[in-house]
Amino acid sequence: MPNRPPLEDQVNEAATEALANAMYRYTFGIIADGKGHAEGKGLGTGIGIVWRGTYLILTAAHTMETTPCERLYMLLPNESVKFQGSTITAQPTPFSMRRRLTLENPKSLLADDGEDIAAFILPNQEHECGQSHFYHLDELHFTQEVAAQQIGFLGYPGATSLSVGDNFMATPYVSFGAMMTTASEVNPDSQVAISYPTNRSVDAHGLSGCGLWMTKGCSTGQLWAPEISLTGLVTHWVPQRQALIGYKVEELVRFLKTKDQWMAS
Repeated sequence: MPNRPPLEDQVNEAATEALANAMYRYTFGIIADGKGHAEGKGLGTGIGIVWRGTYLILTAAHTMETTPCERLYMLLPNESVKFQGSTITAQPTPFSMRRRLTLENPKSLLADDGEDIAAFILPNQEHECGQSHFYHLDELHFTQEVAAQQIGFLGYPGATSLSVGDNFMATPYVSFGAMMTTASEVNPDSQVAISYPTNRSVDAHGLSGCGLWMTKGCSTGQLWAPEISLTGLVTHWVPQRQALIGYKVEELVRFLKTKDQWMAS
């Protein structure tokens, strides 16, 4: 009988996988053009949002700077993340490859004041998909600035992609970091900094546009499942400080409120 890790380690592993799946369901990979306008060679991240009945992909504005505005490629989230070497999953699950989805002439929204925030308006989604993969954001959201609070993030850094011939397969990366209250690189009124794990060798480029998530509770049923709350959006990485910098969720709400008229048109 194979050796199993101690119960505490199993609980921590199960909790990490459950939180990752909760974040993954709202996370979209964004495929951008690479250097020299090489089609579909760059990677970025976005999150699915429902704002006042409008379906959006929210991301960092610079994620799409290299891609013509008439073309947008996305990787749709699956129902769950496959963890290599997981001791939690009872049965092996079949591998499924997610092909990219092309949006023709997507309507984009950019911040007016140079902030690194953008959104792409999507058609109305079917009810099941809309409930499963688009997070309901409203004006009641706020960032809880608690020192040492663990913040989760999941996205598509280029360093974790796998080469497949002349193309590549994007794979999600998940981790957690503590809120940094003294980071000099941030505007405390609109931004937040999260410590990036120093024991990881993964280059964080490509995480721009991924959500910053906090656990707000658990389901009350017999099957434990975490409930997460959006607290921000990653825009860049400061490797010297091992910090991810992002906008607070209040800033995302402010941005969307300024774009209400464009969503309604």
